[in-house]
Amino acid sequence: MGMQQLAVICDLAAAVLLAICAISGAGGRPLPALVPLLALGLGFTALAALLASEPSFGSLLLILLAVGIGVTLGAGLALSASLARVPLFLTGLLILYGIVAILLSSAIVDSGSLFWQASIGTGDIERLGAATIAMIAGCLVLGGGSVLFFRRIRAAGASRLAFAGLSRLQVAVAAMTLLLAGVFLVTLAPAAFWLCALMGALAGALLVAPMGAKAGWPLSVLLTGLCGLSTAAIGFALASLVMIAAGGLVAASMASVLVDLARESGRRPLPMLFDKRS
Repeated sequence: MGMQQLAVICDLAAAVLLAICAISGAGGRPLPALVPLLALGLGFTALAALLASEPSFGSLLLILLAVGIGVTLGAGLALSASLARVPLFLTGLLILYGIVAILLSSAIVDSGSLFWQASIGTGDIERLGAATIAMIAGCLVLGGGSVLFFRRIRAAGASRLAFAGLSRLQVAVAAMTLLLAGVFLVTLAPAAFWLCALMGALAGALLVAPMGAKAGWPLSVLLTGLCGLSTAAIGFALASLVMIAAGGLVAASMASVLVDLARESGRRPLPMLFDKRS
């Protein structure tokens, strides 16, 4: 059986598991009971994406070894972490996902990589555009998650970043990120790609740094939603409908959670995050 056939099987398995989660969640089943199915479904999704690039036998063994090591370490850390450390642990996972999204995006835009050769379902412009969106979302998660991670380590000693002209700096960095993304899509220059990534990470850091402690959980929800957006964009670049569906499900779910948090606080989502009083 070829790699593409295995990828299709993994796609179907992921689709079935995610569909079961969606139906069960709509029926009122609590989220903790759905976590194992969600994790398994997303795991099949990631494996399908890797198999779609048709790695050699040796590369496949390395992939499986890396997955096994990662699962073992992640499970060990999760089981050993105290309840008070769970937010810190989850934030660390967000940072790791941001790094993965950036590396996957760089592999997709590299015309000599296996990912490029496997992405036959979309045109070059669409593939590059989707990979760029995934990279920017991953950088926002990396930058914002890093600030949130170190703030949670410092706990009571954490302080917000505040100085005159911060808003203008945020706008300038965001505009520079979009400008560099446009330059990359026109020129395909690797330097423009990595400069865009750097500015995106800085934009994420500047987005989170001024926010108060009360925005911690809403920020985690926002960053998780960006992870979903990045996953959907990578799925589009790799022509994987399951990755698109999985990423869209995560992004939509996090948007719903953010709206619910805002409703409970009697505020709108954006003011809840960006109001200096929070």
